[in-house]
Amino acid sequence: MIQNHNSWSVCISSDFELNFLIYVASTYDLLKEDISESILWPSRQRVKSDELHQKLEIQWKWFWDCSIQQKAHKNNHHVSFVLGLPDFKLVEQHELREVLVHLWPSFRQWWYMPAGGQAAMNYWEGIPDLIRYVQEFEDEVGRKIKPFHLNVDLIYNGPNELIEVTEEYIIMPIKVEYLMKRDWWISRFKERY
Repeated sequence: MIQNHNSWSVCISSDFELNFLIYVASTYDLLKEDISESILWPSRQRVKSDELHQKLEIQWKWFWDCSIQQKAHKNNHHVSFVLGLPDFKLVEQHELREVLVHLWPSFRQWWYMPAGGQAAMNYWEGIPDLIRYVQEFEDEVGRKIKPFHLNVDLIYNGPNELIEVTEEYIIMPIKVEYLMKRDWWISRFKERY
């Protein structure tokens, strides 16, 4: 977490479970949003029928929406919402539970390999130079930044655009135009703080 005298803080982290849900959606082509086609992760799998694929899309989207809303309304955004790992007993939708169980071992293997997801995410978590961006913002506008707290969960793959769940919680793809671009951060500070 990066903070300054308790007036502002930004916590950038990679959420294991959100990344697993994106992995599932990417594997079975369940995302309706504009996604990055340049990333060849994970390899695609087909479901048995169009009807099953449509059912999985609906179940996944509902589960995703519920999960991010649950995280957004918790004081600690690093809470577990996919309960019952690794058999996912608490996931009520049968078809989705089967897919989660099926992909869990391959996701864990990828996430924990030496050059896998966790290593990549740890790298990206430290990229933004937020202290410098805030100082530059304050110099530019001639005042201190207003107090704020922002939680940012990074996702490895998935939607090209960030998802602003609430003003204090966003889900961000690991993209240079967000993490490394001073102008994006300064613009956000001007709009909100």
